[in-house]
Parts: sequence; structure tokens; C-alpha cells
Amino acid sequence: MMDSQPTSKGLLQPRYWELAVCLIVAVVLRGTVLWLHSHELTHDRDAYLGIARGVAEGRGYSDVARLTPTAFRPPLFTLQLAGLMLIVPTAAAVAIVNLIWGAVAVWAVWRAGGWLGLGRWSMLAALLVAVDPMLLQYSAQPMTEVTCAGLVALLILWIVRRDRSEFIQQMIIGILFGCLVLCRPTFWPLAGLAFVGWGIGATLKSCRRSCDRSIPRSSLIPWRLVAGTLIVVAPWVIRNQLTMGSPILMTTHGGYTLLLANNPVFYSEVVDRGWGADWGPRSFEEWQHDLQSRLDEAVGPDASEIARDRWQSEQARQFIAANPERFLRAVGYRFRSLWSTVPQSEAAASASPKLIQLVGWYYTCLEILFFVGMLVVAASGLKETGRWEWWPLFALVLTVQIVHLVYWTNARMRAPIVPVISLFAVALLARKSQTASSALVASSTK
Repeated sequence: MMDSQPTSKGLLQPRYWELAVCLIVAVVLRGTVLWLHSHELTHDRDAYLGIARGVAEGRGYSDVARLTPTAFRPPLFTLQLAGLMLIVPTAAAVAIVNLIWGAVAVWAVWRAGGWLGLGRWSMLAALLVAVDPMLLQYSAQPMTEVTCAGLVALLILWIVRRDRSEFIQQMIIGILFGCLVLCRPTFWPLAGLAFVGWGIGATLKSCRRSCDRSIPRSSLIPWRLVAGTLIVVAPWVIRNQLTMGSPILMTTHGGYTLLLANNPVFYSEVVDRGWGADWGPRSFEEWQHDLQSRLDEAVGPDASEIARDRWQSEQARQFIAANPERFLRAVGYRFRSLWSTVPQSEAAASASPKLIQLVGWYYTCLEILFFVGMLVVAASGLKETGRWEWWPLFALVLTVQIVHLVYWTNARMRAPIVPVISLFAVALLARKSQTASSALVASSTK
């Protein structure tokens, strides 16, 4: 048996020095990035800091400009910042949140790797998360990437571990999923994929139940998981109903994101010109100005966020319906963008050519291992664990990919699933190691 392998009672002989090394690497690298890029800690590109400041100052979860209730951004990351901003400066709040969640992601991947049968290779999976260039970059920015990656890693761990009761495990999975969608609503389709999986499992259990009356009907419904999710998500929905007049489940940001990825200017300047084309800052600013004018004319300058979101979503849908062939080309462009191996646009402009080349080579190698690792796991699974234990990881990848075939996409959008990518990449190496070990044992017994 390989080191650090799980049993029904937990991990046997855990190699804690491996975890210590991974955490030290993660903290040192993130600390260095925070020091070198400390000026970015208060660069409020997505208005998270503005909303958090309003909460901390007692104005509530409100729009920065209008000072009216907002649901434009998901609440989890913002509320974390708001709580810390009550006791520490803004820059320190961002640094603390990103540093803690960065360490959580590394720890959770190390633990999950053991339950998935990766053995000693779990350390490499954790190190891949610790050194990931995108997670390092966004450690110094008030963005959701690092928090979301930590939540994904925790969700994976609680799905694959087998040392807790079914009640506790399902409740915590539900709570973690609720936190995840309140950090990034793009993960909601994961619930749909889970429902399909549950439906298949329920059907199989129903067939067994016809032969075994001891199986209760309640076991066919994952009600604990649903309850855990509702505990977290319900307050957000209720708050939106009370303050905005609508039980908003996600945000009022989806319409803009959909239109941003599906409009005539973007298609003409980027999609139609092929890979490598970029949406220049001047053209982008002109498009935004024109969009604002059209939006004010269509729904009025004082229209609610909900009305503005619906109008933008409708404009995007109409454009897609009128341009089906161009939309398919845009889907291909977004697929390439999600898995791009080199920094683009703003990130590329601020980095040296040698660093861009190094990052490109790193992600090229990682993605090759990742895609081949998925194929290997799908085809056979690892020796110690069956492929069914990996299906939630496949579902996470599929969720992100499906959403970002339609909505605005760049390589940053895959940052939250870096834990998944790392585990699949290492699964290939672990599989080869196990095969080689088995062959060595077989030859020695002859």
C-alpha cells in the first residue's frame, strides 16, 4: 500500500512534513507577491471593495455610486472583506483573506489527494496549487479567484473523504456548495449535473428497493445536502426580495457578462479576426459608453439593476439568435481563451517577455498532464480508487467549461478549478507510478 493512503478510519501514517513544505512554499510565494504588488491590494477593479466599505460603514450592501441596495456582485467575498475592514486597513483585509484561502486550497488538495489514492503524489498536487501563477497573481488583488479556489478544494475534499457520517458529510457538502455559488454564481450548473447523477443513483436504488424493503424512501433524496445549501443561500435570496423586490438567486451581473461576450463590436474586432486578436482599450471604452447611452435610452437612467440586467441579457440573446454562425465561432474562441497558456491583454502588458514565456511553458505542460490525466481516470480509474470517486471533479470542469462557452471568458476564469486541474495532472503520474510498481513486484516474484 502506498504512503498516506486512506482507510475507513482516515489516513494511515500521514506524511505531515510534506504538507508543511507545501504550506511554507505557498505562504512564502504569496507573501512575496503581496509585498511586490501591494499597490494592487486596493485597486478596486470589480467594486468589491466599494461594496465592502459600505457594509463596514453601516450603509448596507449597496451600490457604490447610487448608494441603493445592490445584487451586482455575489456577497461572500465582499462580506469577508467587510468584516475584516472593521479592524484592519483595506489592504490588510484583502491580503489576509487571500493568504488564508490560498493556504486552505493547498491543505485541502493534499488531503483530497490521499483519499483519491494519489499517495505520495498528493504532495505534488498541493505544490501545483501553491505555485500556480494565476493564483499567485490574484493573491494581491481584491478578486474572488483565490477564495473560490479554496472553496472548490474544500468541496472536493468533503465529497471524496470517507471518515465522517453520511449526515455530517452531506450537510457540509451542501454548506460548501452554498458558499461556492455565493462566491461565484457560475457554479450553479454543478447542481444540475449533480441532480442528473442523483437521478441515476436514485433509479438504481429504486430497483434495489423493489428487492430489499429495508431501504427507506428517504434515502433516495439527498435532503441533507439540499438543506445545507439552503441554509447558506436562503438569506441572500430573502434579502434581495426584501430590499430589491425580487428573489434574486444569483446576481444582476449576468446580463452584462453575456452581452460583453456577444455583441457586434467584440465579434468584429476579436472573433472574426481569428486567434490572437485583441479588443483594444479605446474600442472597449467606446463600446461601454455607447452601451450606457443605449441602456439609459431604453430603460431610463433611473431604472433598477434588475431592469438593466434583463435588457442587456435580451440584447445579447437577440444578437446570438441573429448571428448563429458567428456565435459558434465565438464559442470556439472562448474555449481557446479559457485554456490559453500565456497571459493576455492587461496581464501580458505588465509582465516581461521571459516571464510570459516561462508561464506559457508551465501551463502547456500542466494542461497536457491534465487532459491526459482525465482520459486515464475516465478509462480505468486508479488502482486504489474507482473512477466514480472522481466524477465530481469531472463535473466541476464541465460546469466551468459549459458556462464559459457562452459568457465572457479568459484564462482567469479557470483559476477556481486549479485544484481540480492539479489533481487530474498528478493522477496521470500516480497511475504510471503504480503501474511501474506493480510490474516490479510481479517480476521480483518470478
